[in-house]
Amino acid sequence: MKRKIIGAAASILIALVVLLLPTPQGLDPAGHRALAVIVLAVGFWATDVLASGITAVGALGLLLAFKIPAATALAGFSSSAFWILISVLFFGRAMEKTGLAKRISYRILLIFRPTYNGIVFAFLVIGVILAFGIPSMTVRTAIMIPIAWAIVQALELPLPSRGSALIILSTFQMAVLPGCAILTGALWGPYLTGLYNSLKIPLTWLGYAKVMAVPTLILCVLVLIVNRLALAPGSAAPTTREIVREQYRKLGRMSRAEKWTALVIGLSVLAWITQPLHKVPAEAIGMIALTLLFAAKVLEPAEIGTGISWNLALFVGGVLSLSAVITAFKISAWLGGFIVPAIQPFASSPWLLLTAIAALVVVMRFIDPVGFITIGIFFLTLHDFVAARAWIRSCWWGRSTCPCTSSGSHTRTYGR
Repeated sequence: MKRKIIGAAASILIALVVLLLPTPQGLDPAGHRALAVIVLAVGFWATDVLASGITAVGALGLLLAFKIPAATALAGFSSSAFWILISVLFFGRAMEKTGLAKRISYRILLIFRPTYNGIVFAFLVIGVILAFGIPSMTVRTAIMIPIAWAIVQALELPLPSRGSALIILSTFQMAVLPGCAILTGALWGPYLTGLYNSLKIPLTWLGYAKVMAVPTLILCVLVLIVNRLALAPGSAAPTTREIVREQYRKLGRMSRAEKWTALVIGLSVLAWITQPLHKVPAEAIGMIALTLLFAAKVLEPAEIGTGISWNLALFVGGVLSLSAVITAFKISAWLGGFIVPAIQPFASSPWLLLTAIAALVVVMRFIDPVGFITIGIFFLTLHDFVAARAWIRSCWWGRSTCPCTSSGSHTRTYGR
């Protein structure tokens, strides 16, 4: 409670200081007021003064009180990204409620060899499959960890031991990391959709997967290899197949609700993948699928209020709205005046530039524990930075394709 009181007082004080200072160059008065509200919201999130969703709602209320147009201040809740988020959160609820997620998990475990390597790589596959229907890393963790813990207990592994640590730690990581591979696999996927939309850049499910799927899977495999080396058990794992088979039998026959959930989610993912062909908006696909889940009574009307975390939904809708405000009032451009000079000296090398950006993001995360504001600020700023420097992409691919080789310098070629 003391931490919350101190955090609230400090956040309000800093926001008031920002508000009372002269309007910074590059911002208009409305943008100045919006900046103060964002500072207040980030302070409340950082110190956990209120529930994250309530802080977001309060920040939007202050923006409206400061005469920020409602069309901008509440833009996140009318965006396609927000409705994609709501749809996929209910997808996760349906998979968890019907037992489909557990059935898929046990079925995959039966396919792999009953060894430590087989167990941890089975959980990698489980994490990838569940990411298609469950966007929340927390929900995936809540489903997968009890399964891993049941295996540890059934194998009678010592606690603590390298074998038990290997299984539990790897399961947690595979519940989290694979979701980064697809647009609907993590909660920041819909958020990124909103950021791209704010800059009029199309972002499709398949386009995102083409860029992110392979690097994410490589990262997952590398993590499991490092885990295996660091937590190498002293003996081979006892057989797990019979243990898993017994748990699978307890689930019984696949119910109608499970089949309907699998069909609806499967068709939704297929529709998202083929969106460039049929052009149906991504949010429309999710909303129709959600309606079908309720129509088939997989989900009940009472679950509209309890089936998903509305605190989380309000929070994401709020940060989508704040991102729209950051763009509309050129706060991102103003912040770019601080970020761009810091990374400018490293722009000639991709590795140095990425290292500099990573370092700045780490620093930002100390004051922005939720991460969404950091993503928004850096994305909006770096988009303009890269777009204004077309030579970056050409030069990074190699000197043979670099247009600067003929002129001898970037300055001469591009006038910058």
